[in-house]
Amino acid sequence: MTITQLQYVLAVAEHKNFTLVCRKVFRNTTYFKHADSKIEEELNILIFDRSKKPIQLTDIGQKIVSQAKNIVNEADRIKDIVEQQKGFIGGEFRLGIIPTIMPTLIANVFE
Repeated sequence: MTITQLQYVLAVAEHKNFTLVCRKVFRNTTYFKHADSKIEEELNILIFDRSKKPIQLTDIGQKIVSQAKNIVNEADRIKDIVEQQKGFIGGEFRLGIIPTIMPTLIANVFE
């Protein structure tokens, strides 16, 4: 099983629909279902209950998704470590502004 396959499992678990996920990652449905069933086959379990609409996680599937989130996050963390070593600093930046001064600051930013 690969990190990419785990990302696919997480995407299906989030959206509960193969077609929606396929559109987001620009893959065809057959490819995507095959990637997920490959993990299920390797582990010899069912992650998704495909008989229900929308798709539901099985009990073991919920545990696998929880662990997959940790694995994918840690893999992303490795990329962050490498980028920091190269001197790149990035990530999400959030700024909170109180409403009374916001119009003044925003006007200056977009000029």
